[in-house]
Amino acid sequence: MYGLYPNCWIIIPAVFLYNVTVSSGQFEIIKSFMASVTTDRRLQAILIAFSFGAFLEGAAGMGTPVAITAAMLVGLGFNPLYAAGICLIANTAPVAFGAIGIPIITASQVSGIPEMAISKMVGRTLPFLSVIVPFYLIVLMCGFRKSLEVMPAILVSGIAFAFFQWFVSNYVSPMLPDIIAGLASIICLMVLLKFWKPKSDWHFKDEPQQTIDTKSKYTTGQVIRAWSPFVIMTVMIIA
Repeated sequence: MYGLYPNCWIIIPAVFLYNVTVSSGQFEIIKSFMASVTTDRRLQAILIAFSFGAFLEGAAGMGTPVAITAAMLVGLGFNPLYAAGICLIANTAPVAFGAIGIPIITASQVSGIPEMAISKMVGRTLPFLSVIVPFYLIVLMCGFRKSLEVMPAILVSGIAFAFFQWFVSNYVSPMLPDIIAGLASIICLMVLLKFWKPKSDWHFKDEPQQTIDTKSKYTTGQVIRAWSPFVIMTVMIIA
């Protein structure tokens, strides 16, 4: 019964909403938009594996974020096994609030402790990890020295995510920390990249051929429309 109610009725609509965006072709716009932001592999890992993966973890969970973000990185030229490993590590930051807060809701049901009490305690410990994970990812990819070249992006992404993860989990709802923190991290990093770029793009040696089209240009309206189901879901949960 704990599995069926309320877990399934939250997860099924969340996955259904994701499937709607895929079937309607809107998710292709989201993927192309995310992949076209930068060509630097380090920044792509932060933006897609960490920030976008966290958003997907909050919106759908159930392995969806790792599968989608790893496939996106492979399409951009990452080694498949390497991409999967990076995305799995990145998923450690948001997974406690995954799938519309199901881990917190289930913990509350089986323990009798109020949801917000558990959410607050998780939200006061996990942000420390959330700040470290982006830096750890880049060090694994290219070493400590090369990581310092993109330190502004690491700090902006990690701190933005950690702050909103803490704020939402403590003052809003356990269902929304990953969604709002993930979106905040994406937006803050994209704003930073408007004014700052690393001195040189970093790529792997002997990269596979890129298969995702990053040259297609979409209007602001098309991008907003593609993101709108998730935005509406967020507004409805807050309401």
